[in-house]
Amino acid sequence: MTNSEFSFPSLNLLVKSNYDILSVVTNPPKAIGRKKKNISNNIILKCEEFGIDIIKQKDLSDLNFENELKKCKPDLFVVVAYRILPKSLLSIPKLGSINLHGSLLPAYRGAAPIQWSLINGDTQTGLSTFFIESRVDTGKIISQKKIKILDNDNYGSLSAKMALKGSKLLLDSIQLISNGKTLLIKQDEDSVSYAPKITSDITDIDWNSSALSIHNLIRGLTPNPGAKSKINGKQIKIQDTILNYNNLNISSFKPGQVVDISKNNLSILTGNGVLSINRLQLEGKKSLDIKSFLNGYKINIGDFLGN
Repeated sequence: MTNSEFSFPSLNLLVKSNYDILSVVTNPPKAIGRKKKNISNNIILKCEEFGIDIIKQKDLSDLNFENELKKCKPDLFVVVAYRILPKSLLSIPKLGSINLHGSLLPAYRGAAPIQWSLINGDTQTGLSTFFIESRVDTGKIISQKKIKILDNDNYGSLSAKMALKGSKLLLDSIQLISNGKTLLIKQDEDSVSYAPKITSDITDIDWNSSALSIHNLIRGLTPNPGAKSKINGKQIKIQDTILNYNNLNISSFKPGQVVDISKNNLSILTGNGVLSINRLQLEGKKSLDIKSFLNGYKINIGDFLGN
């Protein structure tokens, strides 16, 4: 069960394994554009490529859907980046339902663990497989793997790395379940933290924050949904930055103002420190490195970013 390309390495590995994928559950195609043409998501396209049966389901509480799953007579439900399963579904598979989660549980329970780990400036994260229980991300842990976060990691690079390593962890966990060799670990409720869904207000850059916190916000939201600001009234997504430790005269500037411009540099004052922008994207335009952007867009020292 999945709605995300984060599951592709896991799906690829399971297809090559000795296990039988009875079906893949994902969201139905969306009606796009004025003509409301149904567009299949990439999960559907991938399953069609493999010749795997697909169940396209919107309402998980639908009794017909529940009966369809029962007819499959599954040993195991495997969930990767999907939705919350109703309690009525959890008892269907003989061996239970398991989930691959992008954190070292009980840290970062919730919808966006990889993003929040980056936003919070962590240097390490990890992956967990666990048996699903009625409360979200609370089940007993099957296995975990630590992942180092590199200084140049953003959400795109870290997610790709974790998806690949997670596929191996998931297959190993299924093998432990199949062989009856799981040593389940109860989660420590005193160590719980949360990773709520990324909302639009989180994506707006507050230039009164520190350079480091803005830098980490941008890492956590790149390539999508993107960290947003405005420049001369036009919305931009800032996609790559570096902390600027140069000795600049910033005494007369306020947070959000451009304090330095050169051929390859656009530096902004924050509430604590200076941040240099390496890559950004004007709304409706393609992503550009800062040199290309400055070649085609007029901006001056003292201009403000933000509302």
